[in-house]
Amino acid sequence: METSSALSEAATYLSTSSSLAKLPNATKLELYGLYKFLTVDRAPQNSRPSLFDMTARAKWDAWSTTGKRYEGRIEDAERRYLDIAGELGWVPGTSIEPKTWIKGMPPGDVWDDELGVTVSSSVGPIGSGMGTSVSAITRPVVDDGKTETLHELAIRGDLVKISLFLAMRPLDVNQRDDFGYTALHLACDRGSLPVVKVLVQNGADPSLKDPDDLTVAELAQIAGHGDICEFLQKTSAIM
Repeated sequence: METSSALSEAATYLSTSSSLAKLPNATKLELYGLYKFLTVDRAPQNSRPSLFDMTARAKWDAWSTTGKRYEGRIEDAERRYLDIAGELGWVPGTSIEPKTWIKGMPPGDVWDDELGVTVSSSVGPIGSGMGTSVSAITRPVVDDGKTETLHELAIRGDLVKISLFLAMRPLDVNQRDDFGYTALHLACDRGSLPVVKVLVQNGADPSLKDPDDLTVAELAQIAGHGDICEFLQKTSAIM
């Protein structure tokens, strides 16, 4: 896609500006979405990343949201991008050599070569200006000798262990973890149909929504797990 000289200048400036390090994630993600919309495509062409890659998921959402917001309004999108760059000190007509990193950027931030803007790997809720929110999710399971939880087993997709767990422990299968997800939410996002089946057979409620207001069927659909979607549709018809 053709890029205007002003957009190229602004993007180059942003790739070198130390002020970006202090920006909230919401603004960084808005810049990311605008840039991708203006230079790559009007919307992402790949499927939405998993809950377990929150940075990639947040970027995908930012791009997708931008595409919907500025559909048919390319000039407005570019004007918004340039306005943000101007607020951060960019002066039209200024030419700067791009740098590969910004001094003082916090460790753990993810560098995006296409944009020159970092988005923290500890992405939290996205606030004003984005029209979407991203919730943190359970950290990767570490085998440290502690008792495994239902949610951890759902993440791992271990059918044998989760079946034994449910058989041996009386519990609320619809209990949410610290981030608002049920075990069924996690299994549907991970794409483990056998685990999804055993959870539903043990009383997991497919109608419960996650912190992003998505049902398990919607999570499975977004993640591209057609077999789980089909199973949940049949289950819903029976119920």
